[in-house]
Amino acid sequence: MSDSMEQRSGGIDPRATCLAVVAVVSLALAFRLPSCQESFWLDELHSAWVVADEFSEVAPRAAAGNQTTGYFHFLWLWSALVGAGELPMRLSSVLASALASALLVVGVAYRTGKVSAGVVAGGLLAIDPNGVFFGCELRAYAFVMLYAVLAVWSMMAWLGKAPAATAATVQSETRRLGRTHSHGGARWRLSMLFWICVAALVHPTSLGVLALLIPCAVWVAWRRRRLRWWRADAIAGVVVVATLAALAMSSLPDSWQRRELWKAFGQATSWWQLWYAWAWLPMLLLPLGGAAVTSMASRLVKRFRSGRDAAVGEPADRVDWVGAIPGLVAVTGTMLFFCASYFEWVPLWHRRYYVAALPLLAWTAGEMVAICGSEIVRIVRGFGSVGAERKSSPWWGRGCGISLAVVLLGFTLWYQGTWWTLAAGRWPVQLRGEQWRGAVAAVRGEIAAGDVVWLDSQLIEASFLRRPISEAESVGEDQWDYLAFPLRGPYSLAPVVVVGALEHESWVRHHVENLPQAQARVWLVSRSGAQSTQRFVDRLVRFRPVSSVKTFPGRPVVFRLDFGERVN
Repeated sequence: MSDSMEQRSGGIDPRATCLAVVAVVSLALAFRLPSCQESFWLDELHSAWVVADEFSEVAPRAAAGNQTTGYFHFLWLWSALVGAGELPMRLSSVLASALASALLVVGVAYRTGKVSAGVVAGGLLAIDPNGVFFGCELRAYAFVMLYAVLAVWSMMAWLGKAPAATAATVQSETRRLGRTHSHGGARWRLSMLFWICVAALVHPTSLGVLALLIPCAVWVAWRRRRLRWWRADAIAGVVVVATLAALAMSSLPDSWQRRELWKAFGQATSWWQLWYAWAWLPMLLLPLGGAAVTSMASRLVKRFRSGRDAAVGEPADRVDWVGAIPGLVAVTGTMLFFCASYFEWVPLWHRRYYVAALPLLAWTAGEMVAICGSEIVRIVRGFGSVGAERKSSPWWGRGCGISLAVVLLGFTLWYQGTWWTLAAGRWPVQLRGEQWRGAVAAVRGEIAAGDVVWLDSQLIEASFLRRPISEAESVGEDQWDYLAFPLRGPYSLAPVVVVGALEHESWVRHHVENLPQAQARVWLVSRSGAQSTQRFVDRLVRFRPVSSVKTFPGRPVVFRLDFGERVN
């Protein structure tokens, strides 16, 4: 860590920091573990299917779902160690998310010198509904958030504290940087680039946010005379080139060719969607606004102080606004994803694509709370020093920081509706609402030999079913196997035939004609909803007599279809 960082963190109480980490991690676990009991939903079923068999199957199965393979290789090892149940598998994401919250506490505390600021940063990620949703999901997004924290911590350690403005101090700082900081800065740059590259390999769209850290950090380092090249920068270049080469050889190019399929869930339609992307008010606007207002108020107070008091410690009172960079990068990255979708460049408007912005917002919130607390203390000290030689107690500063943390986290819980949920006697959970475990159990309880299972999973890769069957000659066995994965993973049924509630008439005829000549029973498991599925059942009558009974409500819905004898 750089000298300035060590100086700033020298007053941090290790015991207080440890207690803060324990508290925030406990909070993160308490908000995530109750959401892990639900059955896997569609995307999580894909993850479970990818790692369900041999290690050699991981890469092709991940690619079939438009995913890179790094995360799934780890998940295969994890499942081999802990098992394939919902809680053990999701625990990988829970622990990664909790670790991200812990690192926010430590990183922001050491950066600002205030444990309360670290509690704000880590606590916001721990309790945010999106942080909880992606932090306990069997996908790579919890790890993207973890790598984002490591990347921004590396960047902030590189940039350190802004030097004073006087010429003598600049010269002294430059000489010191030449002796001690050049190699340290290069190591932090390498660390930042390394974690950005790791995040890109896990989920390439994270580059849309994290890559913006690089030009911002370089510009600030140049302004602060900390842009000194070192041998480690050559290693950084190799890491970047290797990452780009790995992405080029991955499934990313094929996924890009099929990007039009993403419109089903990634198309932005209104500018108001930007406001609902994140909890901007508690995570950015209030902390940033509070820091700006208290900073201006502190400057006004200085004008009314005596000349001697105003001059004392002036360089130390300089506000370091570099902590706002992660939040501004998060705002810019979110807007880039919105614009890319809204103007129909590429449909990427879903939080999973820019989830790396969330921990960046939390980091800046912590930094701004630290500034706000410091400025309030300076204001009080300024008023108290007029006509009297006294200093504010250090406990006043600590109490101010704790109060700000409690108020902001409490307001966040109110803003996101958590207090109302608790008041109603319910614990806040983030549920996906897909009951695959229950649906499969309902079918298993009644299925008999010779019965057929039809699966309508609403996978975007099954959109070819909406076109005539004559246009689907290129669909191979591997793709059919992929489309059937929801009932070939942890909740398996066999044999499975892939259908679609909105499929073309020729496909409906094809599926009906492939049933046995005599009476046949089909179990239709559909993610399309009860009404759309019922309309699909009504279309079947055109080709063969059939009666239907709903045996499992919800999503997916299950219908038992009893077909009569075929009439030629």
